[in-house]
Amino acid sequence: MVRLPSSMRGNTAVFALALAACAHSDPGGGGDDDTTDAAVGDGAPDDGTAIDARVDAPGDGSADAMPTAAMWRDDSAAEFGAGTVSNAFVEAYGAISPAAYYTGGLLWRGANADSMGAGPAATWTQVNGFAQTGRSAITLSTAQNFFAETPPSVGLTDADTFTMLYEGEILLDAGTTTFEMLADDHGFVEIAPAPGGAFARVTSCDWPTAASGTFVAPATGWYPIRYAASEDTGEFLVQLRAMGPGLPSLAPIPRHRLRARVSGVTGMFMSGFDDGHLLGDVDHTIDQVTPTNTNWNAGNPGDLGMTAADDFSVRWSGQFRVDVGGTYQFRYVTDDGQRLWVNNQKVLDAWDDTTHDQTAGGLALAPGWHDLVVEQTERGGGAIASLSIAAGPELTGQTLPLDRLRPVEGRGERFESAVDRTDRAIADLGQTDAAVVIAAPAGATVTAVDVSYSFTHTYWGDLEIRLIAPDGTAVLLRDNVGGASTGTELQRLFRLDLNGRPVNGTWILRVNDTQSTDVGTLLDFQVTPHHAAGEPPIAATSAYDSAVRDLGAGVNAITRVSWIERLPAGADIGVRLRTCDVAGDCAAQPWSAAITDAAGGVPAVTPRRFAQYRIELTSNGDRPPALDQITVEYNLNP
Repeated sequence: MVRLPSSMRGNTAVFALALAACAHSDPGGGGDDDTTDAAVGDGAPDDGTAIDARVDAPGDGSADAMPTAAMWRDDSAAEFGAGTVSNAFVEAYGAISPAAYYTGGLLWRGANADSMGAGPAATWTQVNGFAQTGRSAITLSTAQNFFAETPPSVGLTDADTFTMLYEGEILLDAGTTTFEMLADDHGFVEIAPAPGGAFARVTSCDWPTAASGTFVAPATGWYPIRYAASEDTGEFLVQLRAMGPGLPSLAPIPRHRLRARVSGVTGMFMSGFDDGHLLGDVDHTIDQVTPTNTNWNAGNPGDLGMTAADDFSVRWSGQFRVDVGGTYQFRYVTDDGQRLWVNNQKVLDAWDDTTHDQTAGGLALAPGWHDLVVEQTERGGGAIASLSIAAGPELTGQTLPLDRLRPVEGRGERFESAVDRTDRAIADLGQTDAAVVIAAPAGATVTAVDVSYSFTHTYWGDLEIRLIAPDGTAVLLRDNVGGASTGTELQRLFRLDLNGRPVNGTWILRVNDTQSTDVGTLLDFQVTPHHAAGEPPIAATSAYDSAVRDLGAGVNAITRVSWIERLPAGADIGVRLRTCDVAGDCAAQPWSAAITDAAGGVPAVTPRRFAQYRIELTSNGDRPPALDQITVEYNLNP
């Protein structure tokens, strides 16, 4: 078998070329679909049978039977697809990776022109069978009220007669949790006791009456949850609230207790703000059309509920897959401002209201998934956001391919956002506060703050304005500037002077009128704290078990197990093997000790006709390992 140097590991294409050089015939091209292969270089057809390899005995010219070397290789998604997974999944490009999540929300889908009719009688099979729009989004809240408007983000086209479906997992503390649901017009919620377990109805409701039920969590952990709500006519809302251990009052479920598995989902998590600089009311979706590569011209991303063509901002977050490691440069063109993070490092920063065409270079990226955050803010005129690879060992000159992007948001650059639009009279020679409450992961601390405020006043120079963090720390945003100016003022600011302060809690904008006579009104307060916290998006431990394979009669030795891997820091891969004489008996056999060197090792198993392997993956929760190809070599008796 060909052995790859470490610099080539993880590059399946290079490995395939090396195999071709050894005259091994694999008609499938992208991977071998056969159970066994003849020994490399024997010239026999690759038909899944064991091929004898005889050589003459020295000196007498007779043919002495020798063992036949054979191999079993899995390399493609189709080949891996026959196995079973535990917290793992089969990548579309043909690899085994840990399960990946969007942490902080639930997957959300929509179906036009269908209603469940009544919550208590509805079933998940019924609503999941409705003709759906084909669009997916992520909701960060279990309380949504769209009034008489059509919900954005999931492709719905009518404000009446539709159904919305929500799926994911909820973090519950051990004990009994009460769930209350209110839906206009019908709804139900179900929870399963464990991944893969049967869902049980918790409660269901019909407008205008809320209904409640309980779920008993045997242990603290993540539990699968799904719920649905239908709209007949009029206004629409769906509200799911909970109270129990760790949830002291009946309230919408905090988003840091929600997650959705997005393994295999392409695109980027997209947030659209109806004001510039990541401020204002926000909606979310999964951009599976043109993530990080859009020209809205004089328009806007209308699927996010925006109406104005100017003064908006957009953020894409997720992961980008590199297949060939090396040094990369990114080019980002925007109208107007831009920010770009790669692996939690801010590499481009022009957060203003002018157009930009910038390149960030010298980024060493290993094969595998990398965190990516792309932001754009629009002030006026055209609106563009286009990210491409300026230089690198692959994809040079291209925008990021859809199948290389997934909505797995890393923990290094996250945000929470809140808005207060209540108009408040500014007390003459007094103090006026606007406040918002932000629910963030426990321990989240500020890494930056986008903040804005607007007011109207007859003498701007009278005003001092401060932003106060939840722990009481205050920073001065405005210090009696503006003099005799009058009318409406809008300020958008990016601040670093609250870094390290807690994100979770009440944020206050405090206006002090320091001079008498003139008056005004505080109009808006908007704040977006950034942080690096939350649940890990990658499963810490996961496993894949292959299907049991028939290696053929006369197996006399398992000689080596090796694989090609993508192994970031903080991750590891181990492979075990077991054998049996009858296919159905393998499940009762013990696994061998784990082999942890991808270059190969000899498993301590008895050679038998049937075999099965297990791949065990560990991760630090942020960087996923991947096994791209696995080969089991063995000998057959002649």
